Amino acid sequence: MKQVLRSLVAVWLLTAACNPDEFTQQFHNEPLAPSFSAASVEALDRLGPSVVDEGVNFGVYSERATRLELLLFDDPESDLPSQRFEMTRFGDVWNVWVRGIGWGQHYGFVAWGPNWPYDPSWYPGSIRGFVADVDRDGNRFNPNKLLFDPYGLALHRDHDWSRGSNASGPARTESTYAAAAKSVVVQSRYAWSDGEATWRGNRQSGSFAGHGWQDLILYEVHPKGFTAETASAVDHPGTFRGVGEMAGYFSDLGITAVELMPVHEKSLDGGYWGYWTLSFFAPEILYSSTRDPLRVIDEFKGMVDALHQNGIEVILDVVYNHTGEGGLWRSRRYIDDISLDPRTDAAAVSLDPKEVASIYSYRGLDNAAYYALDTDNQTYWDNTGVGNQTRPNHRPMRRLILDSLRFYAEEMHVDGFRFDLAGILGERDLDFNNWDDPANTVIQDIIDDPVLRSLNARIIAEPWTAGGSYGSLIGAYPPATDTTEVAWYEWNAYFRHWWRSFVNLDDWALSRTEGGSDGGNVMTGTDRVYGTNGRRPYHSINYITSHDGFTMYDLTSFNDPQNFCGMLNPICCSDPASPWCETDNGDRDNRSRDWGGMAEPFKRQLMRAWFVGLMISHGTPMILGGDEWMRTQYGNNNAYSTGADNEWNWFRWGEWRASDERTRMHDFVRQIIRFRREHAYAFARTEYGAGASFVWKNELNADKTDWSDRHVMIHYDDPAQGPELAILINMERGAVDFTLPPGVTWRRLADTQEYFEDMAPDPLRSGNITLDEPVELTEPSYNVPASTIVVLEAAP
Repeated sequence: MKQVLRSLVAVWLLTAACNPDEFTQQFHNEPLAPSFSAASVEALDRLGPSVVDEGVNFGVYSERATRLELLLFDDPESDLPSQRFEMTRFGDVWNVWVRGIGWGQHYGFVAWGPNWPYDPSWYPGSIRGFVADVDRDGNRFNPNKLLFDPYGLALHRDHDWSRGSNASGPARTESTYAAAAKSVVVQSRYAWSDGEATWRGNRQSGSFAGHGWQDLILYEVHPKGFTAETASAVDHPGTFRGVGEMAGYFSDLGITAVELMPVHEKSLDGGYWGYWTLSFFAPEILYSSTRDPLRVIDEFKGMVDALHQNGIEVILDVVYNHTGEGGLWRSRRYIDDISLDPRTDAAAVSLDPKEVASIYSYRGLDNAAYYALDTDNQTYWDNTGVGNQTRPNHRPMRRLILDSLRFYAEEMHVDGFRFDLAGILGERDLDFNNWDDPANTVIQDIIDDPVLRSLNARIIAEPWTAGGSYGSLIGAYPPATDTTEVAWYEWNAYFRHWWRSFVNLDDWALSRTEGGSDGGNVMTGTDRVYGTNGRRPYHSINYITSHDGFTMYDLTSFNDPQNFCGMLNPICCSDPASPWCETDNGDRDNRSRDWGGMAEPFKRQLMRAWFVGLMISHGTPMILGGDEWMRTQYGNNNAYSTGADNEWNWFRWGEWRASDERTRMHDFVRQIIRFRREHAYAFARTEYGAGASFVWKNELNADKTDWSDRHVMIHYDDPAQGPELAILINMERGAVDFTLPPGVTWRRLADTQEYFEDMAPDPLRSGNITLDEPVELTEPSYNVPASTIVVLEAAP
């Protein structure tokens, strides 16, 4: 590529622009030849802005554009740019270098193509040159829409819809030059703390104590909602700085990594969760305490630094499978409260004209290159369930994914990534209904990437998609090509469903299976799923709850989701036909149960059982933030909407700090996490079939042969590996007497039954767990009440 670019430099010199004259009547500058250096040649290889030679080079990708222009804004709110330059094409990358500008410069692009060829008489807001909003090849170029830079590191604000619609169709001539979010050339000035170099060195070494591949204990949380409520007591609520201020909370809880829901810039109507990503490089400016685009990156780094100083890794939830650019806006119509989907209901097909789509960036630069177009090239493939599906295995998106990951790993010091609907990343390009061999896709590129490998970045898949014929894909993600120690972790939905059923349902026996895995397999790393291609137990991310579904408290409080009119979705009260209020909104396979308003102590007992089950199972545990103090979403299991960004969906710190029951639950979770870390020899396995030995036993202390019931003992029986453990699990609805393994003195560390909840001398400490003052047992058996788990340790 460099040789091709250098061979074209002479041509480029004749068309590149610097020190432009004032605008002509046609609103274009006459380019002047700049001085040109080797550094500028190197910059041509880069996408995005590169500050070189007392100026900035801009590079942007487009296969189908016929003309691209760079617009510079001294005042980002102006209706017209201060300078404008035609860009030069080298292959499929367009470049222009401008002298005399630098950090802080606001800019954007406009593009012409086959559906809107360039007309010299065109001016912003005109129709001149227009052929179609979308042509038969899927082009949606529109020079009236200012496009942000896909590689820009900051946007100066959200799109201002009051100043101009970015839609095509009837709004095709509305200029968005003033309305659009401008990209900003930014430079980080953050000075990392003295300890950060040590942290990075430890992470790169591969021998970081407490942070090995098997040591993760994840805490999933929303970067705004975690501290947005004033009772969080941080100085900068609802921001990256606020998350950093809570580093001590994470450290005290005992987790080793925070998994932040999407932090990238999203569209203004992009939902509370933030999965409608607009820029895969720029952190969300609304999560900044200053709202200054020049400082957002530094504020993000400050958060990472604060977490690292407290021993906490930072994992980002990233969404490369679709964008927040907006698709065909109205995808459904309602008749007598029945939703009609245009993909399946003929009555709805004509509602949403194909001409109407929003144009922020990717669509206006090269719609067909970035997006998965359906066979008509005018509508979109949708295995994401939300539209706007990308082409991750086509050249521009494949490179963007790796460049984005490298930027956050290298520059922002992020420790790993969780990939939303990662199955989309494995789709065969232009054959989106089939999963390719991972070796042919960006999935393998990611796990083999030398930059990510050098930093030992965690790579985690949400392994399914929302559609397609290839199912959930759980277990299909590969190890690196040269080692099985480094591989994709996966969210283990089989673990989630099995444990929810085991605790909540009366007839769920140990022998019942999810994805072919029974209780014994689920509790030991699900090797039938993850061991088939050489991966390790820790590659199973075990969880009971996540952002996508009920909270743990709500799993015991609601039979069905409450996703419509309510505090977490107020728009459904005033506008029940809103797209935010779909009739199929949310997961229906919840395995939840309303145990009744009088059963609060029993519900807490069940929650403690889930937490113990999570921590004693082999694999990598993940907690949904707030479950440690029984956060509720009032039965909403899909609290993603824009209207859900409110105080009822944020973490209501005042509720648990004022509640003895919630405070005791928090204490229990903190201590059961500590128990797992202190007994890593048993639970944090590095290989299947290796590590501390254990035996499955029945209630008579004999080998377990009958798995048709709901109780079992797990005996870790080799004191050479660590203290012997006996874990007594009873999910029968009646008590079971367990005969304990003889020859040792057993001490009780934890018992989840409600009887012990308030038995501690301190009413704010949990009586269900006594790690520092274990209770020595004097009897050869232990009566385990219904729906209870007991953890025993042999005395030294």
